[in-house]
Amino acid sequence: MTVTEKSTEQLRREWVIHPHFKYRGCAPDADDPMRMAGDPSLHVGAHNGPDAFLPEGQVERRLREDAAIEVCLNCPVMVQCDAYASSVRPDGRLAEPEGVWGGRRALERHKALIRARHAVPAASDRRFRTAQKQAVLRALASCWDPFEVADAAGVDVRTANWQRSSLVRLLGLPKDVSRMRALAVARERGLLDGVEVVPDDGSVPAIPPPTRLPAGPQQLHMWGVEEFPTVVEVQPRAGRGVRSPSMKVKFRCVDGQEDLVLVEATGVADVCEMFPAEIALEAAA
Repeated sequence: MTVTEKSTEQLRREWVIHPHFKYRGCAPDADDPMRMAGDPSLHVGAHNGPDAFLPEGQVERRLREDAAIEVCLNCPVMVQCDAYASSVRPDGRLAEPEGVWGGRRALERHKALIRARHAVPAASDRRFRTAQKQAVLRALASCWDPFEVADAAGVDVRTANWQRSSLVRLLGLPKDVSRMRALAVARERGLLDGVEVVPDDGSVPAIPPPTRLPAGPQQLHMWGVEEFPTVVEVQPRAGRGVRSPSMKVKFRCVDGQEDLVLVEATGVADVCEMFPAEIALEAAA
């Protein structure tokens, strides 16, 4: 089990039960409990500073912390002390958010915590490295209309919108984040190196609203042997894209014909090429 996998309680126990814990520099001096064993010239509370009723200037605080750090550097349990104090509690805070612990100031330990938090999602950047996500992200940097983004990325509108939502989620951003904010975070993560971002007015959402296809029926041409041409109108469903010929469409029955074939024919010659045997038999009869 690594240090990062251990709980705050486990790390504190390891520090307290260490064989050299009683020899720590911040322990009270045997002759004067108000002085520090590691440096009798320092007050025993030098690592945490004066109480709330005693004022302390910036210069005084810096000098006190420097002296406390010197004591830590000579302490036999400095590593265990730092591991415990810099561990993260279940509520996301440091185990010891104030004072000098393990040779580090509170500000240094908080900065280390922030860096660690940013480093966790960075380890999963490989999820951004798929060709489709990269294409959609680059397309979103140059435009924001759902159809233009899909066209620039070389995918359909539904896939582009899904990838935009997935990118926002992987970046750890809320669903209502703006396009410019999402692209700024992506650039910070190194996902847009060398890509120029076309700015907007800041009101464009990163995840587009439900996209509707342009109004108007789409036409599929149906050609039969005895009757042609017959045009069947297929109304697209909002937000679902145009229905392809492979989907089930209810056609008008043609007497004497069991199977209907969907083709892009322009005349009788195309039908003859499709059914040469049937046309020859009909001509012989």
